Parts: sequence; structure tokens; C-alpha cells
Amino acid sequence: MTDDRQRGIPTLYRGVRFRSRTEARWAAFFDELGWQWLYEPHDLEAYVPDFALLFDAPLLVEVKSALTLDELVAHERKIESSGWRGEALIVGAAPWDLDSAQPLVGWFGERQRIAGALEWTWGDARLFECLSCGSPSVLAACGSWRCRVCGEGEGNEHVGAVLSTVSAKWAQATNRVQWKGVAA
Repeated sequence: MTDDRQRGIPTLYRGVRFRSRTEARWAAFFDELGWQWLYEPHDLEAYVPDFALLFDAPLLVEVKSALTLDELVAHERKIESSGWRGEALIVGAAPWDLDSAQPLVGWFGERQRIAGALEWTWGDARLFECLSCGSPSVLAACGSWRCRVCGEGEGNEHVGAVLSTVSAKWAQATNRVQWKGVAA
């Protein structure tokens, strides 16, 4: 028997036919945050990422039906072996801790120089408000804390609390795509 989370419901949002309602929900959430995105923007080696967020440098986003952060970790290798050299974010069915100061949005990968070689490092991805540009952004909790939107900062001097409306923005994104399936 197939797990219901694996099937996905094709969903039309902003004229784009997404493979799943979860992908469409994330697109609507990116819109709520004011982030520009492209759907399935690249054909990488044995991998087509779900999104690219058009930040200071493109950020790849992979959407999974995961209900826990631990479930996202299993998808690191696909991105690492794809040839992508930028940063990547793996998200699940929904963000976690939406009412916290910095909600957990997923699993963040970036390449860092370790012992002279560029290596992938992964850890929690948190939402925050950049005090430099005022935009919601993503930080790598165990890595670089710079704003992905504007590129400013490497320390925490530009990291503010996340907008208090993140929970409402996720609910609005969910409502925007809830009954928007498309015929197969």
C-alpha cells in the first residue's frame, strides 16, 4: 500500500501546475514572505530541485512530505551529488515552531571550507527578520548567519526576531491552495 504522503495532489497556483499541494503551499508561503521563486528551475545531475529562491545568491529548495526534521536528513545526499555548488534548503510538510522567535523551517546545507576543502555542512534552518534589509530570511543555525535575501552580515548583529505573523502567513498560504487541485 502506498503512503498517502508520497502520492501528492497536483495543484494549480499562480498558473503553475505543482506536482503536489505541499509544493504549492510552499510557493504561496514564499509569496507571503515576499520571496521570488522559480519552480523546477534546473536540471542537475540526476536531480531537479523543486524551487530556486532568488536571493542575493540562488537558494535551492527541495520539498518533502516529511513530518519531522529527522526525515529531511535522508535527502542531503541527492543534493550533494547533483553538482550544485550553492546553498540548499530541504523543507517538510510544514515549518515547525511557528510561534517561536525563529521558527524552524527545514534543513539547511551550505559548503564550508573544512581542512582546506569545500565540504557540505547541514543543520537547522531558521526564519528571522534581517535588521539590515527588513526582510524575512533564512539562517543556517550551525553555519553562516548572513541574510540570504540581501547578503549582509556574518554575525548575529543583523538577526532580529522573525515577524510575528509567520503563523498567520503559513495559514494564509495553506488557505490559498487548499482547494486548488487540478485534473490529472
